[in-house]
Amino acid sequence: MPVPVLFVSLNQTYDPSQSIPEIEPWVERAWALTVTKASSCDRVIAVFQGMPLAAWRLRGAFATDETYNLSDGSTRPRVGLSLGDPLPMQKSYLEVPALRRGVAVVELDVAPLAPER
Repeated sequence: MPVPVLFVSLNQTYDPSQSIPEIEPWVERAWALTVTKASSCDRVIAVFQGMPLAAWRLRGAFATDETYNLSDGSTRPRVGLSLGDPLPMQKSYLEVPALRRGVAVVELDVAPLAPER
């Protein structure tokens, strides 16, 4: 069953010497998509130069104080992510989609994550 998965780019912030816990704040930062779209995903994959680095359970998404500009001149709030536990990397994460404004949501043929206790 296809599941929506969120991919985010760390091209501007990632340092290869950083550990998974050290990159989590960059993954949680403000992204250019809607809360509804982000909330539809159950996991997030961090990407650097087209390669997946790590994956987490996505517990939720929320509007931040930061904004981004739309093509019509208006602005929209950027979205912050609430990360859960790190997840094992899967082969299905290797095909990183084209990222627009550093993000993409794609349907992957992976098992949905079980609800948290």
